[in-house]
Amino acid sequence: MSLSTTMNMLRSKWLRRTVLVAVVLGVALAYTVNVMLGYPASTTQVSPSGRFIMENVRVDGIFFLRRMAYLRVIDTQAPETVYRTPLYDTQSLDMRVFENDHEVGIYWIRFDWQKKLFVISMPEWEEHGMNVFVSNTPYTHFKN
Repeated sequence: MSLSTTMNMLRSKWLRRTVLVAVVLGVALAYTVNVMLGYPASTTQVSPSGRFIMENVRVDGIFFLRRMAYLRVIDTQAPETVYRTPLYDTQSLDMRVFENDHEVGIYWIRFDWQKKLFVISMPEWEEHGMNVFVSNTPYTHFKN
């Protein structure tokens, strides 16, 4: 066997192993996200008008997510559409509900239901890499 043949075999084995690891990690990530999105609410609040249901969904215990949650907002006039915030630390959670003519939310998170936009004003809130998979609604963050 020549040196070039041996090198090609080693590259081929390395490529197959790399592809296998990537596929396994991709499947694990897809499974994890699917499980997270299906978690039951740990706390549920209904807006004063009764139109919106706001659910705090804890995602503790999934790999590297500790004390994390997201807010799931359901418009009862269109219950098939669910709006999800990015992840936040549950220590910042305050489920006091408010509602006005274009927004509904809890203390640190407002949902503009006309613009379909979350506004997060939690102190010390930070982006998380899993937000790309969890949040399905545009959001903005205002630092305090």
